Amino acid sequence: MKQSILIIGLALAAGATVLLAGDAAVPRAPAAVSFRSVVTANGPVLYPYSIAAGDLNGDSFPDMAVVSEENDQGLAHALGKGDGRFGRWSFKGGVGDAPGFVLLADVDGDGNLDAVTTDITQSFVTVAFGDGRGHLSRGIQPDTGTDCTTVQLAVADINGDGVPDIVGTCDTGPSNPGKIFVLLGEGQRKFKRVVHFGSGGHLPIGIAVGDLNHDGIPDLVVANWGQDAGPYGNLAVLLGRGDGTFGTPTSYHAGIHPTELTLVDLNGDGDLDVVVSSNLGVYVFLGKGDGTLSSPEVYHPGDYPSWVLSADFNGDGIPDLAVANNTNPNPCHVTILLGKGDGTFQPPVAFRVGDGPTGLITADFNHDGKPDLATLTGPSGITVLLNTTPFPAPSHPR
Repeated sequence: MKQSILIIGLALAAGATVLLAGDAAVPRAPAAVSFRSVVTANGPVLYPYSIAAGDLNGDSFPDMAVVSEENDQGLAHALGKGDGRFGRWSFKGGVGDAPGFVLLADVDGDGNLDAVTTDITQSFVTVAFGDGRGHLSRGIQPDTGTDCTTVQLAVADINGDGVPDIVGTCDTGPSNPGKIFVLLGEGQRKFKRVVHFGSGGHLPIGIAVGDLNHDGIPDLVVANWGQDAGPYGNLAVLLGRGDGTFGTPTSYHAGIHPTELTLVDLNGDGDLDVVVSSNLGVYVFLGKGDGTLSSPEVYHPGDYPSWVLSADFNGDGIPDLAVANNTNPNPCHVTILLGKGDGTFQPPVAFRVGDGPTGLITADFNHDGKPDLATLTGPSGITVLLNTTPFPAPSHPR
């Protein structure tokens, strides 16, 4: 799905306070979190669209993979050097004609990370198998069925047989009900025939897997982007049945055109919570532990918050949020919302990045024990933000 589709919508509601890190013209909060940038000005592909990180060669340093809808040359991946920078880019590894999303996960259960990509023009996903030494194969392309050009995906064992499965979202067009595809793994790098489920809205994009009701069965959460003229999208929860099928979607209002989401326990009650980005802000839904969600709190980290993820960025043991704000022209920012431990957040602190940040990932890129960030910027750039926050000293029992 084209980036222009993702960011069209209403402007961010006014009244938000954003603290710009390093910007003397804006009042600052206490320095509770800090980053420095390592910018790769010339990325591997033109107009990169999705980015992923993981250890492809077993050296404990995160490696990186990038795809672009405009480039079918191959899957671009590079090995991390452990200092926030990366080695030579390789294009070995299969993709489709217009790869729009990449995920690094162990699809075949051999202990090595593989690269899984979607395709905005084709009804399949591509799995490029890793060999554990940093190389990716041309792989396989499981079919996702009629009227299911693929958008995003997740890898998880959703039917409890110990074999990884692939679930993802379909682009069926703005006027048709949205679909979710499920490819159940059979082992030996094979998958069963695809099964479709309704997404509970139109144009589903983001998808995440987690157990929302403590029954030991994975459930799905989907961000439905909606339609240009309304309805403007929703968040949908589909409870798993344990056999690879799912119940009827339960939908929640999540602003205008929700896109990306993450699942995390924000308040330490043992229940998964849901955070989703939309054109009106970041919506935080606290989970009730029974598969339902509370009414959301809305945060305004910047204009057009397009990607959101969670990690503990200041070392206090409380999950925080990072948001990529896709605004053009400059300035563009990645903002951090530090968690308070009760499911609420402090005012955002913003860090400048390049034009139109697309995609956002976290990993410890320089091997110092702190979560860093990376996002795609400009026509071919990658911005790595290294975490320089002073973490609390670890306590040692007497």
